Amino acid sequence: MSRTIFLLVALTFLPASLHAAARIRYEHAEATALRLVPGGAVMSGNLEQENGRLVWLFDISIPRSKNLREIQVDASTGAVVSNTVESPIDR
Repeated sequence: MSRTIFLLVALTFLPASLHAAARIRYEHAEATALRLVPGGAVMSGNLEQENGRLVWLFDISIPRSKNLREIQVDASTGAVVSNTVESPIDR
C-alpha cells in the first residue's frame, strides 16, 4: 500500500521537478529550435529526459512538406543536441 502511494506521489511531481531542473526556459529553447526551420511552426514542445540528458523536445513543421523536424535543445546549456527529420511514416 505505501509503495503504491509513493509511486503516485512520484508520478505527480515528476513533471514539476523536471521543470525546476531546467535552466533554459521554454521560450528560449523554442526560439533556438525555430531558427533552424525558417517559416516552421511548433507542433509540440515538451521537456523530457533523453539518454540521461534533460532536453526540450520540439516537433516543428517544415513549410511545404509533410515532414517534421524533431529538434532537441539541452535544457541546461541551450545547445542543440539533435536535429532530425521525421516523415509521416516515422510518426
